Amino acid sequence: MPQGSVLGPVLFLIFINDLEVGTASRTLKFADDTKLFRTVVDQSDHLILQKDLDIVCEWADRWQMKFNVPKYKTMQYGRKNTAIEPHYYMYGEPLVEVSSEKDLGVVFSSDMKVALHCRDSYSKANRILGLISRTITYKNPTILLNLYKSLVRPHLDYCSPVWNPHYSKDIHLLERVQHRFTHLFSELRSLPYEERLRQLGLWSLEERRNRTDLIELFKLVKGISGTALIFLHIG
Repeated sequence: MPQGSVLGPVLFLIFINDLEVGTASRTLKFADDTKLFRTVVDQSDHLILQKDLDIVCEWADRWQMKFNVPKYKTMQYGRKNTAIEPHYYMYGEPLVEVSSEKDLGVVFSSDMKVALHCRDSYSKANRILGLISRTITYKNPTILLNLYKSLVRPHLDYCSPVWNPHYSKDIHLLERVQHRFTHLFSELRSLPYEERLRQLGLWSLEERRNRTDLIELFKLVKGISGTALIFLHIG
């Protein structure tokens, strides 16, 4: 598909529109990223999912767009499916099984914990902050704040309603980046972290994530989100 074109992505979406026709499992498609998934509780569910993979491969053969099997992976969620055959195949080749994978910028783990994504976000944001610290000699607050907000903080905020951590170790790990940023100002180093944030006009990263969660909840309640709101009554 030609990169940067307007018509190319539209034609591609039309091309893959019927990719999942005939499958029994659920499919999620976003641009050229496709996921096939279902709940697997016994061997029959496993066979259905494998059959759906075969149907998708037949679609690719029919439209002369064979999949690159080494790029495809499988991941299982849950701890009660160890007795089920974990291997799946495309064109007779086994798919690699992984315990974590990055999907649309967020690292998902088979145990549903967000520690890996927090470490990934921390690593990327910390590297960029280090680059800013080394290359910018004139530590003007306005310049540094703009660089931090545009280049560093987005890595720590991206898609946070999906992965907002609740373990203290993950929360503190992310906050260390902003803590390090406030130390770039020599006149603020002797002040407590909260006071440094106040003088720079910043919120803690945890406060920002909580605010984003509340905004997302508001959208769900008001029906202006693409995600459906489901209420569970217990008791």
